[in-house]
Amino acid sequence: MKIERIEISLLEMPYIKPLVTATNNFTVARGVLVKIVTDSGTEGYGYSDLFPRTGETPATARHVIEAVLRSKVVGREIEDLVRIRADMDHVLTGNPRAKAALEGAMYDALARSVHIPLNLLLGGRFRNEIKIIKMVSVGDPEVMADEAKQLVREGLALKLKMSGKIELDLPRVARVRDKVGDDVFIKVDANEAYDAKTAIRLAKGLADHGVEIFEQPVPRDQLEALWEVKRQSPIKIEADQSVRTTADAANLIKHRMVDSINTGVQKIGGIQEVRKIAEMCEQAGIRCALSNTAGSMVGDAASVHLAASTPGISALCELGEFEVVSGDPFFGLTVERGIISVPQGEGLGVTLRGSK
Repeated sequence: MKIERIEISLLEMPYIKPLVTATNNFTVARGVLVKIVTDSGTEGYGYSDLFPRTGETPATARHVIEAVLRSKVVGREIEDLVRIRADMDHVLTGNPRAKAALEGAMYDALARSVHIPLNLLLGGRFRNEIKIIKMVSVGDPEVMADEAKQLVREGLALKLKMSGKIELDLPRVARVRDKVGDDVFIKVDANEAYDAKTAIRLAKGLADHGVEIFEQPVPRDQLEALWEVKRQSPIKIEADQSVRTTADAANLIKHRMVDSINTGVQKIGGIQEVRKIAEMCEQAGIRCALSNTAGSMVGDAASVHLAASTPGISALCELGEFEVVSGDPFFGLTVERGIISVPQGEGLGVTLRGSK
């Protein structure tokens, strides 16, 4: 079954409430939607969210797909997906989000062509549901605490965004913990905002408030600093931006620089690349979790199927952010009582509005 054509759309979905982090103020989710059509009429969709700090934008993703990758995909047998992906990497380095959207569309189309959910194509289900962590924007401590309390009522775990100012961030965490109680899972994310010594001070304060994971405390390329924080922290240290490739993950795992890696289908370049990282983590006894920024549920659906079929990925992931934007052209994926159940329909299990 040959891939007959690729169609690309740029999506803009306004945030219902802005997400403020140490490095960004998100008000609109911008992404690229890729549609694959085969000569038998089977369609598949892939999506990536893109913003400048990722090193890609919707315009750059569209350009590399149209100008570079299209010729390596159109006319090929979709059953040769793994070979096609290798050829994509050979002709173009980097651009993981553009590749993830295109690869995701191929996976969706391939699973739909044999009428099975994507998780079965990936080897079968290890779990039937994913527990969800939701992000809480940087803000006034009382506002953050109220938002966190509502999320907990909905059955969700919490990820608190930090500003990079310890004198403001620690009171934020303290107020949230006081509001939600001692039994709620909390992690914090500094988005690279701290130096090592201040991050160590903060980690010790976070431990006093029962925080379990401290994500990306220092700038992404300061690996010695990351290691120093990990060695002196009483709580688990997680890498996010420091892992941009499987080689990055292998280096951190080999030298035991972190306790956990937070990766994602879009940020690392696709399903195959994430699975490599998850397997390395599993072998080393390091936690591996998936995350995603807000955008179309097409992206989250791919992550859910991957987490469902991969033992090395945590059952607690940062997905479901499609709920915080409006205008998603797809439906079929929901967060209920803090859980996303694995879709049972063909392919990704989500549907384009207005399609037959």
